[in-house]
Amino acid sequence: MRVVLDTTILVRAGASPHGLARDLLLAIITAKHPLILSNEILHELATVLRYPRVMAIHGLPETKMYDFVEFLRETAEIIPLNPVFTAPIRDVNDIIVLQTAVVGEADVICTTDQDFFQPPASVFLHKLGIAVMDDIDLMKQLRS
Repeated sequence: MRVVLDTTILVRAGASPHGLARDLLLAIITAKHPLILSNEILHELATVLRYPRVMAIHGLPETKMYDFVEFLRETAEIIPLNPVFTAPIRDVNDIIVLQTAVVGEADVICTTDQDFFQPPASVFLHKLGIAVMDDIDLMKQLRS
């Protein structure tokens, strides 16, 4: 199963050594499911990890943030994106996740962002055979 994790899941996986998001990331890697990411997702992750409100929660030093992003870069299959790609989703910032999934031939996008679960994005992804799951449902599927 080829999996795209969105930035929200990745932030939680990197910010806490304990928790569902970290367990999910490790389960994907351990089971040798391809983790599909793009440089754009990694850039957004590095940016979000540095937001003051996020740093107040996780308190990761710069070196740990860098190490986490580099770990993902080495572990994931990095998909080059096309800047003119468009997709039907309310938030234009989510296009990088959609494009990563489409170009990377993902089977699943794991996110908690409700825009992915609702039309028009859900219809678009369903037609392409890409499932959308939150971290709880994806972990259940990986465990079964």
